[in-house]
Amino acid sequence: MAVAIAEATLDALVAAHGGALDPALPRDLVVRALGAGDREGGADLAPVLHDRGALALRADAPVLLVAARVASRGAEGRRWIHPRADLVLARLLASLEEPALAFETIDGAQVAKGVVLPGDLRLEPGAVIFPNVRLGARVRVGAGSVIGRVGFGFVDDEEGRPLRIPHRAGVSLGDGVELGALCTVDAGVLAPTAIGADSKLDAHVHLGHGVVVGQRCRIAAQVGLAGSVTLEDDVWIGGQAGVADHCRIGRGARIAAKAGVIGDVPEGAVFAGYPAVARARWLRGHARLYRG
Repeated sequence: MAVAIAEATLDALVAAHGGALDPALPRDLVVRALGAGDREGGADLAPVLHDRGALALRADAPVLLVAARVASRGAEGRRWIHPRADLVLARLLASLEEPALAFETIDGAQVAKGVVLPGDLRLEPGAVIFPNVRLGARVRVGAGSVIGRVGFGFVDDEEGRPLRIPHRAGVSLGDGVELGALCTVDAGVLAPTAIGADSKLDAHVHLGHGVVVGQRCRIAAQVGLAGSVTLEDDVWIGGQAGVADHCRIGRGARIAAKAGVIGDVPEGAVFAGYPAVARARWLRGHARLYRG
């Protein structure tokens, strides 16, 4: 999907926000929508804010809003380079006023008007579903869970004051997804926070903005996934584990309870401890630590 912003030419955007365009870019090109270039098409402009985001340098978007510190990674001829690309992104997203929230009560839950509810949805009391949430078949949302609220994302303005980044892309829940009680799934900024078919979340699980959970994953209670984490299919995560932002957990991997994951995990691996490493290595380390 692409997220609409106030229409403007590249020339007008640079005049308003600063930065420099690659000479090859047509300054009269009209920008109407932003997108996560490494995940979604159909956008006029895609941000590249950090090293991992440099994947977007191969995106289909005609123009890339590139943070100055990663500009050397490539895509010459398509770059709008800016030292505060994160702040520009926040202001572009805020160029259209957010619609007022309106909810209706359904089976004791609060559902934003306009959200389409499948006939086989199981919605428990106290749940809250915000706008731009897309629900597959046989979804179950546990009591008190909150789906699609604005995520925890801020940038500092020129005076050092925190400016909230608008989260316009919502949430997508695939067929057969189940959320336990008191889960939170934050809305995505430019691409939906997404949970694949038949994945199951226990109680008190938090998914930050832009998280992508594959199919058939199982996530135990009190797990926290920071923004833009990706779980490939068939990943299992034990209770109270945490995963740092932008990490990728490979298909079929297992994360032990209370593990702290701060880097990518290979396909099929079993990780434990903090910082999380292969479980056998972690056990050997503890054996040496407590020997004698």
